[in-house]
Amino acid sequence: MKFNTVLSALWAISALGAANPLLRRASSSNVSTSSNYTQTATITDAASATDTVLTVTQGRFGALFKPKVMMINMFTPEENAWVKNLDLKHNISVPMLSPEYPFVHSNANYTIMSVTTGEGEINAASTITALSLSPLFDLTDTYFIVSGIAGGTPDLTTIGSVTYPKYGVQVGMQYEIDSREIPANWSYGYVNFHTSKTNVYPATIYGTEIFELNEVLRDRAMQVASNVTLNNGTSGNVAFRQRYNSSMAAYGAPKLVACDTATSDVYWSGALLEKAFTDFVTTVSNSSATYCSTQQEDNATLEAFLRAAKHGLVDYSRIVIMRGISDFDRAPAGLSATDFFFTKGLQGGSSSAYANLYTAGLPFVTDILANWETLYKVNQFTPKNYIGDYFETLGGTRNFGL
Repeated sequence: MKFNTVLSALWAISALGAANPLLRRASSSNVSTSSNYTQTATITDAASATDTVLTVTQGRFGALFKPKVMMINMFTPEENAWVKNLDLKHNISVPMLSPEYPFVHSNANYTIMSVTTGEGEINAASTITALSLSPLFDLTDTYFIVSGIAGGTPDLTTIGSVTYPKYGVQVGMQYEIDSREIPANWSYGYVNFHTSKTNVYPATIYGTEIFELNEVLRDRAMQVASNVTLNNGTSGNVAFRQRYNSSMAAYGAPKLVACDTATSDVYWSGALLEKAFTDFVTTVSNSSATYCSTQQEDNATLEAFLRAAKHGLVDYSRIVIMRGISDFDRAPAGLSATDFFFTKGLQGGSSSAYANLYTAGLPFVTDILANWETLYKVNQFTPKNYIGDYFETLGGTRNFGL
């Protein structure tokens, strides 16, 4: 950065009171919010039909910043290209962001911003919640680009590929039995909640298992990036990719791929685990999702955004996820999962993934700014598919689930 201007602010504890928010009494079956969406999910909290429920009209009273686009990264190497190349030289201190990443970075006119969540589901959810609730920002018209690296399946991706999911699936939401002690006819040691079989829809749903994003906006992001030249990686990357079967995507050059992502805090690797998690993605999405990348944050990020969208703080239809493939989730033939995972420098595709996230993402950022008044300010990319979670929190009818 050219200089380090730090804009600090205290929590606006009295903001709601100063803005004279509306406090209303309502029955638990008719909770009101200021959301643009219709709430259709059944309320299962402890309140009874005769209890008093108080709700507050949310708003962005006195916000200082109204960015048009915001990048969401998970750690320093992912944010570097955005911060440096877009000259995001202002550092806005935001209470309750990650202690490691306490600033939102901004360009000179505050139209482009970047925030880094920290790695893992807890960091992602906490940061996005703090950002969404901060009185410093009006994020109601902001487009969010999640830009991070991921592992990828060699069937559909290669080192340096950039993937664009419509679905995020939290694959850690399962029972796990030690694979050394499972019945002989089991393929792996994972069983869906409150079932005794694999490939059966979970009988218990927490609500964060699957999220669906705006496919129309995702396709726009891919379209404007369709002519970019992706970094092919090092000669070592190319040589390692060619250890896979020539019919696999892993063997070839990196491309933009429309396919879906699996979230788990466990950094896993191996053919059996890939089979288990691919099956879960297929099952929980009713065969709508196609697994191709694995990462640690996206479902947590989406849950925080979904809750914010429910109360009109963000627009959930303005989110795009990009995951650059830095490594494979299983070894090529002739290499054990352990050697594959722990041999230093064997894959080493992070540099290519970082570079390609910026290369593929920049045309979308440019498109948003160039066509703000005509296409993006009032979102012309209205989703034609369902968007949201299992509980239909934002309205609409999901195409997955029981």
